[in-house]
Amino acid sequence: MGASSGAMSSWISDRRALVVGLGVLIVAGTGAALLLPDQKPQVAVPDRVCQGTVPGKQVAALLPNTGDPFEEVRSTNFVADASKGLGACELSGGGQDLAISYRRIQDPEFTTETVARKSTEPGNTPISLGPATGYIGRYKAALFVPCPYKEGRNDLLEVSVEVGSASEINDRTAREEVSELTADTARAVAREVVRCQGAAELPDIAPESP
Repeated sequence: MGASSGAMSSWISDRRALVVGLGVLIVAGTGAALLLPDQKPQVAVPDRVCQGTVPGKQVAALLPNTGDPFEEVRSTNFVADASKGLGACELSGGGQDLAISYRRIQDPEFTTETVARKSTEPGNTPISLGPATGYIGRYKAALFVPCPYKEGRNDLLEVSVEVGSASEINDRTAREEVSELTADTARAVAREVVRCQGAAELPDIAPESP
C-alpha cells in the first residue's frame, strides 16, 4: 500500500509539473507573439505604374504599407502615343483602391472658368500647376491642362485621381499626396501620351493651393 501511495504521489507531482510547464510555455508563446512585428506582407509598388507611364512614388504613399499585394488591375491607353482621348488605370494594394484617369474634354462650353467655379464648390479646394488648374474634393483630385486640338479647339485635358470609398482625402497629408500624384499623372499624360501643346510648361513641382 505504501509503495502504491508513493507511486500515486509521484504521478500527481509529475502531472502538476507538466501542467505548470505547459502553462509557462503558453505564456511565453503569447508574449513572443505580442512582441513579433506585423506579419502582413509589405505592399511593393513599382517605380512606375499605369503601363509604365506614371511615377509610383505617390501611389505608394497613398496605399497602406502592408496587406494585400499591389496589383495593376486594369490599365488602358496609358502607353506613349496610344491616346484615344481617354484612359483609365485601376490600382489596388493593402486593401485599398486607386483610380487614375484622363479624358480630353471637347465641349467648347467647358472652359477654365468652369473649372474655377467647380473648384470653389463646397468641399473642394482649388489647386494649380502652372497653366493647369483644378481642385481636390472629398474623394477625388483633378487637374485640367490646356490641350489645344489641331482643328482649333481649345480643349482641356482632365487628369484625375480617385481614392476608394473606404477612405477620404480628409487631412493635409492626404491632400498633399493625392495632389502630387495628380500632378505626376498630368505631366506624364500631357507630355508622353496625349502630347498636348505646351505640356512642357507644367512645372516639375507639387501643385499650389491658396
